[in-house]
Parts: sequence; structure tokens; C-alpha cells
Amino acid sequence: MLYHLLVSIAPRLLELYRDEGISIVTGLNAFHLGGLNSAPFTRFIRNGENCTNGLGISLQEIFFLECLFEGYRPKRLFIIGNSFGWSTIALALLNPESPLVAMDALIDKNSVAGLELTNRIAGKAKLSNVAAVRGTSPQDVKEVLNRNFSEPPDFVFIDGWHTNKQVLLDFQAVRQITGDAVFLFHDVHEFKLHSALAKIVRETGWTARKLMATPSGMVILYPPAMAGLLDSSVLDVFGPSDKLLRVVEAEATRTAPRYFRGYLAVSAIRNKIRAWTGREPAHFPYDRPTQVGY
Repeated sequence: MLYHLLVSIAPRLLELYRDEGISIVTGLNAFHLGGLNSAPFTRFIRNGENCTNGLGISLQEIFFLECLFEGYRPKRLFIIGNSFGWSTIALALLNPESPLVAMDALIDKNSVAGLELTNRIAGKAKLSNVAAVRGTSPQDVKEVLNRNFSEPPDFVFIDGWHTNKQVLLDFQAVRQITGDAVFLFHDVHEFKLHSALAKIVRETGWTARKLMATPSGMVILYPPAMAGLLDSSVLDVFGPSDKLLRVVEAEATRTAPRYFRGYLAVSAIRNKIRAWTGREPAHFPYDRPTQVGY
């Protein structure tokens, strides 16, 4: 595929939120902030304070979406998890002619205000394709989809409650309505959601690509029938193979302090014990991506 020069939506996104009195900070390097793991993600700051605990997708993840939708044009988009609408508005800007519905359970702090903000920004930006609505997955998924779409969505972004159990429920609820669709899961590596994705792959036979070049370690999942719609070069850039990742992991191990190498070994053992006892894997930010596979 031949690419034309992408004009990023990031400045437009920033201006839309700035017009609402919200300053945006995104794409920071964790190592420049004392190892703050969440540094790359988007913060919404009003009057000097972070006004949501639901951080938005990172600048690099916006770049991934821009590359993804350069060639792949979904007809209808559905999002589970809206928070302050950062990803909702981003996806709408990238797919202005496709209906988009974002659903949020309104549990997080300021999420009610975030839903109202999303719809207000969409209106001001003349994004008539956007609707942000209240709903809880899985019980409200069918009703929300039937009410807002004439046909099932063909692209689904799952960014709700980050547990393996909930991710499975989200996927299963949407899959019952959509059939074949492209699913994008946020925060998979960051929150150790790989066991849910592995179960989905076993049950569906679909392809899952770990996008480890995204800060949260997103995963894109798609059925064989839709593989030809996605540019494999884009997936290769943002989803390097385990073989390539092992080269970088080996370098990281060689250069890491001894105590850090011990930390990696202990964290792996602790998660094995948690798995044996039926508990969710613990959040260890430096777990190796090649320790999991589909």
C-alpha cells in the first residue's frame, strides 16, 4: 500500500478539549518522570488538577489508529468505556462518515461529566455520527446496539473494566450481536489481560496480534474473513513478533541491574502461584511480553 503523508488529528483533539477549559498532557516518557508507568497516557487537567481517573489513550496509540484507518474503513463503530471521550472523539475524527456509539457505565469519578462533555464536543465539532450513552456491559450491550445501529458494528474498541473476567463478558456480549468484526482491546499487557484473549482465541479461532509498540500493549483481534481488510505492514510495525521481541528482551536483561533481574524472576513465580490458586495475575509493569502467547 502507498501511504500519503498523514496529518495527525492530535492537535485538533487538543483544541477541542482546550475550548472546554481542559488542558491535555499526553505522550510523556516514563523514564523522564521517575518511571511513572502511566506517563504516556492522556491526562485531562482543569485548574491545575487532573479531572479524571480514566486516562485516555496515548499519543502513540492515536498514531496507531491513524495508520490502521488509513486503509481500513469500518462502517459502524462501538466503544465500551468512554470516560472523558478522548478515544471516542479520536475515532470519530478518523471515521467521520461512520456511526459511532460509546457506552459507559458511569462508575468512575467524573464519568457522568465525561459523558456530557463527549456529546458536547461532538456537537461543537459537528461530528453528527457520535453518540455517547449510559450502559453497563454485558447486560445493556444488546439494547444499546439495537437502539443505536441499523446494522451490527464492524469495529469494536473495548476499554472498560480491566479484568480478564470483564473483558470476556464484553467480547461475548458484543460478539452475539456482531458476528464477524475487528476488536481492539486497550491495556491488555498493562493490566495482564492476556488470559482472556487466549481464551477468546481458543474459542473463536480468530487471530490476535499483540501490539507491543503501543504503550498499553493493546491487542487487535479479527476473524479470517476480515484479515484482508487490515494492512499487515501496520500490524507488523506496532506488533513485532515474539522472535523480534526476544532480541530486545535479551538486551534488557543484560543491561538490567541484578536486583531488577531478581524482580523479574520473583514476579513470574508470584503470577504462576496466583494462576494455580485461580486468582487474577498481579500487575507487574516489567513482565516480558513473550511470556504470553495466543
